[in-house]
Amino acid sequence: MSVHAFVDESQRERYMICAAIISPSDLQATRRALRGMLLPRQSRLHFVRESPQRRRSLLDAMCELPVRTRLYTSAEKEPVARQRAFEALFADLLVLKGQRLVIERREASQDNRERRLIAQAVRQGAAPTDLSYCHLQGRQEPLLWVADAVAWAYGASRQWRLRADVLIGHVQNVDERGQNARKPGHSPSGEVPGFASAG
Repeated sequence: MSVHAFVDESQRERYMICAAIISPSDLQATRRALRGMLLPRQSRLHFVRESPQRRRSLLDAMCELPVRTRLYTSAEKEPVARQRAFEALFADLLVLKGQRLVIERREASQDNRERRLIAQAVRQGAAPTDLSYCHLQGRQEPLLWVADAVAWAYGASRQWRLRADVLIGHVQNVDERGQNARKPGHSPSGEVPGFASAG
């Protein structure tokens, strides 16, 4: 089974990227459910702008969706932290048979640098050879809203982290090899609940 990954970033005490992982067969229904969470005149969900009550409601609803996230954190600054985080994500996408990678759009120069990083990883076999990738604005792809929500919750407080616990399948410190913080019961192979690992 292949998966698609949707990536957003967060910066607090540590830099973080969050990848929402989903099976292609679940994309249409999940996008429809996420769009149904929008308020009138909202074009996207952005957790930093939501009220606490609505954040709780949104996280509870997202926990019912067939999507899980993987978080990669670093104490370094950009661009070092982001590159290390993406290299760890690429390694996981090899295991999970990643088919498509969507990243929230930033500045053009940053996106171009990232395209070169991904292309190099694909050429070197550090990412799936058939991986397609693109940058989209948050309003264009609802699955980016899940990555945004979990990244916000994980960095906000222990209370919010627990609220999003069902959505969090894997957390990794990318600063040093072997320093991974995995949730209890998480397979060292990189398997995400609901997705079989390669092999």
